[in-house]
Amino acid sequence: MRPRIAKFPRPVSSSRLIVGPPSESTCSLVLPVYGHVGILAAARDVFLDAEACALKTLELMYCRAQICIYYLLWTATLTLEQETSTAKNWGCPAECICLSPKQVLCNTGGLKDIPTQQLPQTVEELSLTKNNFPVIKGDAFAGLRVLRKLTMDGNNISTIRPFAFRGLSKLRELSIQHTPLPFIEKFSFAALQNVSLLLLANNKIRYIEGYSFAGTSNVRLILLSNNPLLRIQSHAFSGLTNVVRLIFPSGIRTIEPDAFDGLQYIGLLKLTYMDLSSLQSYTFRGLSYVQSLNIQESDLGIVEKDAFTGLTHVDRLNIVNNKIDLIEKLFLRYENNIDMLRFHGNHVLEAPRHVKDINLEVNSISAIDNHFPCDCQAHNVLDSDFVNGTVSEFQKRNYCISPIEYNGKHMDLVDFGLVARCYDNVVQDNLGSGVVGIFTLPTTLFLILLFPMNLFQ
Repeated sequence: MRPRIAKFPRPVSSSRLIVGPPSESTCSLVLPVYGHVGILAAARDVFLDAEACALKTLELMYCRAQICIYYLLWTATLTLEQETSTAKNWGCPAECICLSPKQVLCNTGGLKDIPTQQLPQTVEELSLTKNNFPVIKGDAFAGLRVLRKLTMDGNNISTIRPFAFRGLSKLRELSIQHTPLPFIEKFSFAALQNVSLLLLANNKIRYIEGYSFAGTSNVRLILLSNNPLLRIQSHAFSGLTNVVRLIFPSGIRTIEPDAFDGLQYIGLLKLTYMDLSSLQSYTFRGLSYVQSLNIQESDLGIVEKDAFTGLTHVDRLNIVNNKIDLIEKLFLRYENNIDMLRFHGNHVLEAPRHVKDINLEVNSISAIDNHFPCDCQAHNVLDSDFVNGTVSEFQKRNYCISPIEYNGKHMDLVDFGLVARCYDNVVQDNLGSGVVGIFTLPTTLFLILLFPMNLFQ
């Protein structure tokens, strides 16, 4: 057979062929059409065209980079001009320093009123420390809708009017500390949404009126330490929800019934160093969904019979290191939904008068390092729900507070089999301690026999 001979295609209407669609952003590679030109010459032309195309692509990329840089610089300049224009339009109070339209400092300026109308509406951080305005009026910060941090420490504040901070939906931190503020008026801190920190320490707050925090929620910390807080009025925290930590100062003398009514979803509620005449009935009614309720290092006076009635859904109830004059009744029922009771280190001067006065329907009970009366009242403790386990274990882990000769000693050192129950011991009040030793019964019989003999003589 005759071998086939390869033939080149005939030239088309143009002597060059464009490969690929042309565009503004790419080079078009132009290849010569094979005619009578040699293969080497054609390859050289293709290489030269490819090199030119690559150079043209690099130039195009460089130009595009320059355009991007010019655009970014122009945008930044325009933004700065807009901010400067905004600051000029709103001005800056003479007593303040406007670091930017977002940050304003009005410290030690002697302000007698809050210059809300003169501040830029774009302000996010506002410091008004060490000024001389005595009153924060209602809607005092109207118009500052993007305010996120507000500091008013060291002012001469004596009154915060209702709804003083209304409209600050983006406020995250509010600090009012080191002022002569004498009390928290109702609705003063109402309708604050999503405030992470509410710092009210080191003021002169003596009492909190009802509904002071109504409608406020999602607060991580409310700090009231170092205030001479004496009284918490009924419904003081009504409507306050979703608080991670609520910490009170020392020295509280009165907690009115329903003081915590409506307070819900609390991480830690801490009451320490109180000086109460009594823990009144219904003190905690309406308080619900608490992870940890701590009552500690306080003089609780008399724990009244319904002190914990109405308290619901508590993970841990910690009653620790308190002085208790008398427990009238301690009822924690199933409907309270209390998971754990820790009754540790308390000094109980007088136990409940009847065993049935202690009813602890909780999932877990821990009662250790307490001091109880070791006279006839001890039976009311040893037979109660405080004993979670054996009586002997309970006696080893708790102490006597009375009579004086047993004070501070473990309860297991007393033979309670020789201690009469209170309703059986006729001469309890005359003998004092009620601890009946081995000579008490013969002595009593001797006196009974001696009395008729003296009568006949």
